[in-house]
Amino acid sequence: MQLADTTLSFGSWKYSPGTGTLWLLEPYAVSADSNPTYQPELAPLVLEPRLHKLLNHFLTKPDVIHAKADLLDAIWGDAEGTDAALMRAIGVLRKLLNDTTKPASYIETLPKRGYRWVAPIQLLAKPAPDKVELKLKPTVLQTKDDSEAAQSISRAQPQTQQQSRLEQQRRLKLLSAFFLCAVVALVISLLLFFGKNSFVPVFTQQVTISAMAGQEQRPILSPDSQTLYYQQRTSNQRWRWIAHHLNSHRKQLQMQQFDAIGAGQWLGHDFVFQAVSGKRCDIFRMQVHQLEQQLASWLPCQQFIAQGLAADDKELVWLDQHPDSGVTQLWRFNGQKAELQQSFAESYQRPVAALLSQRQVWVLLQQDDFNTSLFRYDLITAALHKVADFPYAFHTMSRWDEKKLLLSGPSGSFIFEPAQSQLIALQLASGAYTDQHRVGERLLATQIPHDLADLLPLQINGAGRSSTLLSASPWLSSNKTDQLLSWNAAQAALVSERSGLPQIWWFDGNKVSQLTRLTQWRQITQLLWAGTELYAVIDQQLHQVSLQDGSLTAVLFQDRQLRHFAYCHNRWFWAEFNHQQWQLKTMNSDMHPIELRADIVDLRCAPEQSLLLQQQDGVVLRFWPEQDKLVTLPWSLNWRRLSGNSWASTSKGLYWQDEQGQLWLSGWELQHRQLVQPQGLLQVTGLYGQLEQEQLFLQLAREPETDVVWLQPQQFQ
Repeated sequence: MQLADTTLSFGSWKYSPGTGTLWLLEPYAVSADSNPTYQPELAPLVLEPRLHKLLNHFLTKPDVIHAKADLLDAIWGDAEGTDAALMRAIGVLRKLLNDTTKPASYIETLPKRGYRWVAPIQLLAKPAPDKVELKLKPTVLQTKDDSEAAQSISRAQPQTQQQSRLEQQRRLKLLSAFFLCAVVALVISLLLFFGKNSFVPVFTQQVTISAMAGQEQRPILSPDSQTLYYQQRTSNQRWRWIAHHLNSHRKQLQMQQFDAIGAGQWLGHDFVFQAVSGKRCDIFRMQVHQLEQQLASWLPCQQFIAQGLAADDKELVWLDQHPDSGVTQLWRFNGQKAELQQSFAESYQRPVAALLSQRQVWVLLQQDDFNTSLFRYDLITAALHKVADFPYAFHTMSRWDEKKLLLSGPSGSFIFEPAQSQLIALQLASGAYTDQHRVGERLLATQIPHDLADLLPLQINGAGRSSTLLSASPWLSSNKTDQLLSWNAAQAALVSERSGLPQIWWFDGNKVSQLTRLTQWRQITQLLWAGTELYAVIDQQLHQVSLQDGSLTAVLFQDRQLRHFAYCHNRWFWAEFNHQQWQLKTMNSDMHPIELRADIVDLRCAPEQSLLLQQQDGVVLRFWPEQDKLVTLPWSLNWRRLSGNSWASTSKGLYWQDEQGQLWLSGWELQHRQLVQPQGLLQVTGLYGQLEQEQLFLQLAREPETDVVWLQPQQFQ
């Protein structure tokens, strides 16, 4: 139904969809043609914009069941709509319409399905347009003298009018030329001004600072710019601070060592940082001359967040997680004690980073392994505002200037302008960089070589209850990162950076060849086979990948926050993050998405037409969709601490990795055992299996050597 320029009636109401105005009608008459006609009404009621939009949506699609998620998408869009906000809006609309009886007169609730408009709608007959009478000036009789004078004037008028028109045209041309020159001058001035101020340098020159063997990271410059502090990993695999005096190049080593150290901050002239020792998280406060002293804990913390501490002059805040629920919390030190300021939605996986500037706290939260959200919290008003959702896994955040942020992650480094919600990619020297801070015209950062990761098959020795590698060499030789393996019969697909950018490669059993030819960095998060067809999840969108030319065809639903797909038993299932809520969805017979369960963040295929589901609290469920049968399994996977590739299902059962990095196998008969890993096995960062196959592949990553570096723009001297 088209609502533009119409007036509708339903029940005892008349309504203008264009203006959102409601009139409560007196009993109205019905004409011979059965069309309601206008009758006297009470004072009109103008709906506020969101209720106006909600009512229009119902009237456009009457008798249709509207799911909550669809209403949130249609009415709130990218704003922070929630189920509670939708219920309040429908409640207010019902109250305004006097729809308080049961059964509902206008908006019907269908439990677990949604809402439906049930009242008949009629188009009101418009009144006939008023007739417009053309009124002419009365005719005036003229005398002979008047007639001759009029003829003389009429002969002179054309010449005078022509001269006047020429003069007007000349003036108009002069004015147009002047105006055009002014506009050109203004445009040139604006281009010069914004070009100078918005120029983003290309940081292609690198100067290494630390130049030490091993790992150095998280640099921070002292307030007087004379000393650089950064962390070093010692030979016994613990961490300490190093003070590097830039003028003399003299280094001071901290005597106290920790299991992990977070990024440092300056609180006035004191140096504060978060650290872990003996599985205990604490915040330490140190003066610059205390590197050789044993520090005592200053403030406690529940969960170590590497980039979670932020300070600005005398203000200190930090991110933490509730020990039971894992909910992200924002804490503040008021000068005497720690105070909880804000708790975030439980649906966010974990906190990433905090930044404090002018009493505004910028908070970066991880939705899952590949997507982050940015919030701004005002310390004065206690107001929380969601700024942006990013389809990238950002790991660090700092200030670019007073109005912009510098964000970095595996996808690269970006300047973010909150006012325009714009990401500007930086071009950096070779390698990956994190812990970036802008210092004048340079960047201070940690250089991380491109991760070296390989895929190796794992064989289970049932008799010895141990695991052994089939070979000591990678499955497919490569000197770059290989990951996201998926196979089907004799074919396999993987994501590799062996040609530079992450690309999809295809192995047909004899040779490996590159399928895609992506020209810019794209976030590839999954590879799946549906029969003989290959699919990939790229930038949150499911694509079919052609095995002939590598072309990509988007399928299913676009512009939705779809995550973690599984093709099980000839059906598509996926987890969807929508309005800060996780849902398990599939498609019905009409190819429309339907919700099966809430609070599901990830899933895997299981035998007997079933699925394995992971809840936000880590509980693993076995679910039979056709029977709506649910069984809770006797183990859990900590979604907030483990990556999405830390579990995989095969014909043998479920393999998973715990928080200590140990591998486990649970057979489908629910008996599980720990696998004894081969000696010298590198860090396991991913597990890949197929339900129809016995084989499991491990993604193994090498410990990279990192350095603290200056990145300088090309024009820097």
